[in-house]
Amino acid sequence: MYESYYGFHEKPFTTLPDPEFLYFSSQHELAFTYLEYGLSSQAGFIVLTGEIGSGKTTLLHYLIDKLDPRTAAIAFIFTTNLSSYDFLIAVAREWGIEHEQSDKAALYDAINTFLVDQYAKRKQAILIIDEAQNLPFETLEEVRMLSNLNDTKRPLLHLILSGQPNLIHRLNNPKLEQLRQRISVHYHINPLDREETEHYIKHRLTKASAQNNEIFTSDAFDRIYEYSQGIPRLINLICDLSLVYGYAEQIRSVDGRIVDMVVQDRKRMGLHFGAMMQVPDVSGENCLDNDTVQTAVWSKKYRELCENVYELARLVKKLLEIRDDVSRHQQELQQIYQKIRKLEARCLAICTNKASRLSSSENRISEGEKYDMQAHGMTGTMP
Repeated sequence: MYESYYGFHEKPFTTLPDPEFLYFSSQHELAFTYLEYGLSSQAGFIVLTGEIGSGKTTLLHYLIDKLDPRTAAIAFIFTTNLSSYDFLIAVAREWGIEHEQSDKAALYDAINTFLVDQYAKRKQAILIIDEAQNLPFETLEEVRMLSNLNDTKRPLLHLILSGQPNLIHRLNNPKLEQLRQRISVHYHINPLDREETEHYIKHRLTKASAQNNEIFTSDAFDRIYEYSQGIPRLINLICDLSLVYGYAEQIRSVDGRIVDMVVQDRKRMGLHFGAMMQVPDVSGENCLDNDTVQTAVWSKKYRELCENVYELARLVKKLLEIRDDVSRHQQELQQIYQKIRKLEARCLAICTNKASRLSSSENRISEGEKYDMQAHGMTGTMP
């Protein structure tokens, strides 16, 4: 509709999780580092949380695009309001596992056989569960049972649970103590700040090949941030409608007035852009209301632990990069060493051949001199 008017090759603001448009804010960069660290360190269980529309699903699709299918077998589950049995059926279907649908034991055995086979092929089996806050308790228990499938040193299955902030409340339920203890990595994506909101919008404009990424004025950025509170999905919705209004009025530059009109008209129709969900309150009273037992003190310690894990993740990532460099250099040195050994062998062969020829030549000369001496009667003993 407005693409050609503003010089876009495609719509810059959609609510679909397109990894090509992913903007790496400081929050999303940290979240991706956590995901990479969890997979590379064989952590087993990884949890990613964030507000509705914060970009979790887009980040997961970006991760999937980055993983090599030759070294990773990925199952992505996004319909999560499933019974425990239907959940196992969905997992098997994602991996293309043949099974007897009427027999749960046979289904487990088929999944286990698949995981062992992937392990033997040195492939990571990764199960990603989006919108995990909707999983019933009995299904979460099935998730825990799947995590039991491992050898003595490495997990056969890597699990990523992604969901809204209330996923933490569910995991803190005493019924899920065993599952919670297996979570090695957790990161919560916070909304964008004002500066990041502006950078996010310009990033998407550039990705859409905009001839001018200054379409929105400074006061428009202020109003967009105020209404969206830094939630990427809401930013997309407001920007998209603002461009529609701008096109309708044939305005090249979208200012704060246009943004206000979008929001006010939407409210008049009885729709809002949604209220930002709060980061879960884990005070003792609220935890009891939500069948959890975590207190505010433990919450603070947990956040400190997350920060420490991130620092560790950065160090591990750096060490892995150094290890890869060293490994590559070792291979190059080994190749050079083999070439040197071959050259040494050739030189030794040439020297040995020359020495052999020289010795043979000297013997022939010695015999010739002896013959000459005999011919001239000079074979007597020297005085």
